[in-house]
Amino acid sequence: MSTLGHKRSSKEYLQRHAPSVPLIPGFAGSSQDVRDLEAAAESIGFPVMLKASAGGGGRGMRIVYERSKLKEELQRVQSEAARSFGSGDCILEKYIEAGKHIEVQIVGDSHGKVLSLWERECSVQRRHQKVIEETPSPWMTPQKRQQMSAAAVQIGELLGYEGAGTVEFVVDVKDGSFYFLEVNTRLQVEHPITEETTGLDIVALQLFAAAGGSFASVPILRQIPQHGHAIECRLCAEDPHREFMPEHGSIRLWKPSYHHQTDSRDVRFETAVRTGVNVSIYFDSMIAKMVVWAPTRPLAIEKMVNVLAHTVCMGIRTNQLFLQACLLHEEFQNPAYTTSFISRNMSTLIHNPHLHRAPDLGSMLSLVPCLILRDSGDRLSSSTANRPFGHVRRGFRSQPFDRVNRDVSIVWPTDPAHPKTPLICVWKPSRTATGHNQRVYLTALPAVNTLDKDHQAKAKRSAAYEITARYNEISNSLRNGETGNAAEYEVELKTCNLDTVQSSSPEPWKAGSAEVTINGSKIAVNVALEAAAHASVSAGITGMGETQRVLCHFATLGTWIEYRCYNLLTFCESIRETAVDANSSQLKSVKAPMPCKVLSVLKKNGDDVKPGEIVLVIESMKMEMNISMDVGGKFGTTVSKGDAIDDGKVLCWVD
Repeated sequence: MSTLGHKRSSKEYLQRHAPSVPLIPGFAGSSQDVRDLEAAAESIGFPVMLKASAGGGGRGMRIVYERSKLKEELQRVQSEAARSFGSGDCILEKYIEAGKHIEVQIVGDSHGKVLSLWERECSVQRRHQKVIEETPSPWMTPQKRQQMSAAAVQIGELLGYEGAGTVEFVVDVKDGSFYFLEVNTRLQVEHPITEETTGLDIVALQLFAAAGGSFASVPILRQIPQHGHAIECRLCAEDPHREFMPEHGSIRLWKPSYHHQTDSRDVRFETAVRTGVNVSIYFDSMIAKMVVWAPTRPLAIEKMVNVLAHTVCMGIRTNQLFLQACLLHEEFQNPAYTTSFISRNMSTLIHNPHLHRAPDLGSMLSLVPCLILRDSGDRLSSSTANRPFGHVRRGFRSQPFDRVNRDVSIVWPTDPAHPKTPLICVWKPSRTATGHNQRVYLTALPAVNTLDKDHQAKAKRSAAYEITARYNEISNSLRNGETGNAAEYEVELKTCNLDTVQSSSPEPWKAGSAEVTINGSKIAVNVALEAAAHASVSAGITGMGETQRVLCHFATLGTWIEYRCYNLLTFCESIRETAVDANSSQLKSVKAPMPCKVLSVLKKNGDDVKPGEIVLVIESMKMEMNISMDVGGKFGTTVSKGDAIDDGKVLCWVD
């Protein structure tokens, strides 16, 4: 472990004792002087990869495409390596642009026997960290599989390796050549997919070897099986729409997909999260592993997409939908996909793949949160109905013939994968006299077309002016019947079961499931909403207070969406915060996106800053993040290197 656990020493050892094992061209010296590394990079040829010698997990790695960037990136790698691994020592290697990351699982006993449990394909990566792994590799030929396994076993036998380990290789898909990367002297996150295809328990083999057992005495280990196809996805608390920035907060509802599946034998979850758990900033962003097995790769992909779509993890942003987009992407179907798969296709991977089949589905499902809130208010208890004015319809207004005073709801989906404008719902009695059916007309909120478009005049308008103009625009559209061409739906809330979630959060909430019919089609939904909002609608006062937030998970969309529900007045009031000039002070300051530590301040107070220029580097959830300014000006800050910053505190600003 001491020999192979360090990238530099492992390569030096193999060069001396196993010259037949191919190594990536790199800098053989131990110098950390930037001039020596620049000269080595020039001789190797750009792009090159800087790596922390003691690193792992994708940390302490940077790709350098030109000489002028090497010094800056070396400093960042050394800094991250020292914090994460206790050593700032780095190595330099040639970067294989058309490369695949393939690793071989090995196990060794104390009698000199080392076995290969075959390979894993780990090329779907972001920030050099794996997010999807599969086995067997769809690209590997039987001959290539034997060659790489033999090289891995040779390395293990050379060192008399005991226990479980992984020999990692990078493969150049252009010519099929492969190179040794490193040995992970431990059990890795992705080991379950090897267990699923071989039928072996790797942890049990570790314990067997540690107890002095001989692998030669176990009949099944004489010829390692490999059946079917297995895929693992890492569910991470991060936002793919913000460069995978880690997320933290409370999980409002956690429900693994096997709760609804009749056959979960080949579905495996490994996690410690549950409903009410708080995802903190002190650990890695991975919160769960999902593993599926199927007879073939296409069936395994289909099963994993289904598992991801039906898993409920509401309250924090995750890469749940992003993983589905990766699995369904046409390039992932090509066995020759490389480690650049995500970076090459990022613009398409951040869109919801399920909406291509039904682009109007997202809008239609926006009716559900409003329906849940309305129905809870309509089904009053007898005690509520006997109160003074208990029989007066909810949302009563005088002048009932004014169309604006009819039942109107505004719902605003906040799904970053499929951004939507606010939608207006006009509710009417159902044509049928049975049940709790309701008719609703759904259309996009009328566009503002009467406001002054002159930018100088707009900059002088007050927030009150903006709010009044917006209210008038919407109300005039309703009076003029401009929503008459809206889509019409017949809706009914069949069931809704919500329970109070017990947690340490100061704000209680309710979570559960509901069943809705829209035009006769049943739709299952998981729901989470603030307990105060549920109490208000149960008392029949929906829409009379502040904005109500409802979280809904739809398996048909593959994710959860936060909806903000308003009446006309509360919606117009809600835009007060955004009714400011684009160059206001809100854009001239940057607040901490989460509790973090300041790693470096790149500007001094009073320095000039250009729009988009990086001014600070912070760290949270074991990830470095660059902080840049949206607008230019004179830089200012009160924070220093090493400071611990609370969520929402101002980091810096420009004047």
